[in-house]
Amino acid sequence: MATKADKKNAIRQGIIDSAAIYSQNLAGKAFLYVYGDEYFEVSFPVDHFLHLTGVETKLSAKDFYKNAKKAKLTNNQFYFDARHPYANAKKKLPCLKRLPELTNDMVCILKDMQTVTIIYKLSVTNLEFTLGLTENMDEKGKKVNDFFLPMSLRVENSSVEKSNVGEIVDFIFSKDASVAKYDTVLVEDKHKTIPESIKHLISEKFYENMFL
Repeated sequence: MATKADKKNAIRQGIIDSAAIYSQNLAGKAFLYVYGDEYFEVSFPVDHFLHLTGVETKLSAKDFYKNAKKAKLTNNQFYFDARHPYANAKKKLPCLKRLPELTNDMVCILKDMQTVTIIYKLSVTNLEFTLGLTENMDEKGKKVNDFFLPMSLRVENSSVEKSNVGEIVDFIFSKDASVAKYDTVLVEDKHKTIPESIKHLISEKFYENMFL
């Protein structure tokens, strides 16, 4: 039977593996989700990784991610408590490793998903797990930009019932965060056309090559 140390080692390894995937596929990139005439953009800052792991730490969120990414995170650098129970982390980490699926597979956009503590204006789900998104605000509650940021990873299939509306995504575009316009399409419903409302966000050359 697994000892407490074995269990914590497994969680630590899960966090390290997830950080490598987050670094490779999500950090430093931006994603544009389009459904009908509506759209929103998501970025994955390194200091939001901690929120998604289900563990608590005394490290800053950036240092936690940095240590995990470099595989230097130790068992003493994170812990479980009433708000962050072991069972929760154990459930979340396999889904955290699969987080890129929410950017490169057909997903459902949920509006106003209710949890005990917060209502997420927008969430993205593949019906196995759900990413709750929050607006990018500074410490004073002032909006920094129009991007949404990952805040909560929920492993449950009741997210749709807890939301007002669920809509299937039509397109997901990506770009390097340092580039002005989107130049890659990750998900595309061939039966749909790109709405006029997002054309200003897409590289003209890429748009012409792809859609004209």
